[in-house]
Amino acid sequence: MTAHRILVGGIAALTLVACSSVPDRSQALDDARRAVEQASTSSEVNRYAQAEMVRAREALVRADRAWGDKADKDEVAHLAYLAAQNAQLAMNVAAQRSADARIEAAGAERERLRADIRTRQAQSAQASAQVAQAQAESARAEAQFAQTQAQNAQALAAAESERANRLQRELQELQAKPTDHGMVLVLQDVLFDVGQASLKPGAQSKLDQLAAVLKNHPERRVLVEGFTDSTGSAESNLLLSRARAEAVRVALLARGIGADRIDVRGNGEARPVASNNTQAGRQQNRRVEVVFSDERGRFASINP
Repeated sequence: MTAHRILVGGIAALTLVACSSVPDRSQALDDARRAVEQASTSSEVNRYAQAEMVRAREALVRADRAWGDKADKDEVAHLAYLAAQNAQLAMNVAAQRSADARIEAAGAERERLRADIRTRQAQSAQASAQVAQAQAESARAEAQFAQTQAQNAQALAAAESERANRLQRELQELQAKPTDHGMVLVLQDVLFDVGQASLKPGAQSKLDQLAAVLKNHPERRVLVEGFTDSTGSAESNLLLSRARAEAVRVALLARGIGADRIDVRGNGEARPVASNNTQAGRQQNRRVEVVFSDERGRFASINP
């Protein structure tokens, strides 16, 4: 319909020109040149109506030649009129083909858009319908995305809960105890002789279990704290407790635990768990405590 209206409009305009009085030759040629030049600068004409432009230029050349040959005034005007007519035709054809190309690019919507394009109102209604559809699709996509996020969050929470429960079970098997500064494993069978930092052979099995737990939970870190009994000076006990914590650290490194996951601290004879007045009590105080971090690798505040 658009192309038909353009062509009808062009033909009507040309009919009016033909019925009017013929202008003088220079004016007719100037008008024809302007029409051809205007059509030549149109990107749509250069793309879609090259053949029509060739005929317009040829008609203008004939009009110029007739003017140069001093042909009859009516002949010159007629040839100029034909040049202008062909230029206008090129504009109309280009507009038609450009509109067809845009409709073609619309793909599956092409035929429906061609029917709806009969009036501006239909075009506006179609555009509004498309916008509404796009908004509805966007809303559905957002709802689906939100649902997916919720499902992912739920699955992640379930996985984290299962991981935490698994860690809890594994620490219970190691006989770790909850304290005000986190889960703490007291290596009571990792015994140290008086004044020594070497681990006794009985420690190896417990350290194997500890390393296995840390490998199963790579998000966790540990703080290894060494303690001594009250035998010896406070300074020597502090150094000895640090060496005992380092002994456990080295044993964990040898079992494949990363150095960045292990902190050590020597506490000397501080925080005894039994009386230092008996041999049994001193043996309990010669210990190593392993404090587990939270899932973000952070430790609660621990006072030495």
